[in-house]
Amino acid sequence: MVEQLSPSVRSIPSTPLVEKSVSVYAPASVGNIGPGFDTLGMAVTGMGDTLTGFLEKREGADRITSISGAWTSLPTDPSQNTATIAARYLLDKAGYPDLKLTVSIQKGVPGSGLGSSAASAVGGAMLAQLLLGSPFGDSDLLDAAAQSESSVSGGYFLDNVSASLFGGISVSNSRLREAFRFGGFSGLFLVFLIPRALLKTSESRKAIPPDVPLDRAIGALANSAGLLTAVHLGNPDLFCRMLQDPLIQPYRKKLIPFFDDLEKVSREAGARSFIISGAGSTMMALTDNPQDARTIQETLEKYVQYKQIPVLVRSSTIDSEGARHVATPHL
Repeated sequence: MVEQLSPSVRSIPSTPLVEKSVSVYAPASVGNIGPGFDTLGMAVTGMGDTLTGFLEKREGADRITSISGAWTSLPTDPSQNTATIAARYLLDKAGYPDLKLTVSIQKGVPGSGLGSSAASAVGGAMLAQLLLGSPFGDSDLLDAAAQSESSVSGGYFLDNVSASLFGGISVSNSRLREAFRFGGFSGLFLVFLIPRALLKTSESRKAIPPDVPLDRAIGALANSAGLLTAVHLGNPDLFCRMLQDPLIQPYRKKLIPFFDDLEKVSREAGARSFIISGAGSTMMALTDNPQDARTIQETLEKYVQYKQIPVLVRSSTIDSEGARHVATPHL
C-alpha cells in the first residue's frame, strides 16, 4: 500500500527557466491525525497556498513581492518565510546561488492547525523544482520543506509537509527523516471549525506531559494501526471509528475554548469523530455520510452565530493530488 518515492537526485543536468513565471499550489493539511501524533498527515481540499514566481540573474537576495489572504502578519523577509527558505535551499543545492527568486504568495490556509507554514514551504520547494527543470527527487523536496519549517519553528516534523507534498494520507518518522504517501482515500467528509484565535504549536506542545499513562499509549497505537488498516481496505466506517485519540487530545483540548461544546453539537448533528486538527486551534468533525456532513456544517454555522463564537466553519474532503503545477492566476 505504501507508495515508493523517487530517490534523491545527486546530479543536476536540467536547465533552469530564467525570467519565466510559474505557479504552484500546495494544499492545507491535518497533522497528528487523531491518534497519529507527529506521524500521520492528511491533505485536504479547498484550502491551500498558491505561489507564483520566476528566476533571474541579479544581485541581492530573493524577493517576496506580496503576501495576500493571510489571517495574520507574515514575514516578507525571504530569510524568515518558509516558502523562500525552502526554494533557496534547493536553488543552492542545485548549484545556482546566483539565480534569485521573485515570488508572490496567495495564502489560502486559514487559522492555525491546518499546516499553513507547511503549505508555504512545500509550495516554495515545488516552485524551485519546476523553475529548475525538475531535477530533484521527492525526498529532496520533502527535506527542503521540512528544513524550512524547522528553521522557523525549531523542530523537524514531517506530518504536515509530507501530506501537502504527496497528497492523501502520509506516514512519517521525523527522527529517521523519512515519510511516505500511504494512499488516497475517498468516502470521508470533513467539517472544519477554524477559530479566529490562533494557537502556537509551541504552546500546544507544552500542554503534553513528559510521561503519559501506558494504557492510553497502547490505545493510541492500536487506533493508529486501525486507521492505516482502514485506508488499506478503503473502509470509511473503520476510519471514523479508529480516529479517536486517547493520548494527546485530552491534554490539548483544554487550550481551545468551546471545544467540548462544539464536539457535543457536532456529534448530535451526526459527526462520527471529532478531533483537534494538527496542534489546534482548528477542530475537525468527520463523517462517512455526505448528507450528515451538510447537516453538521449547517448546524455548526447556526450554533456559532447564535452563541457569537468567532469560528469559521468550512467543509472539505481529502486532497489526493498534493502539491502541483497550476495555471498562473490573474492577480
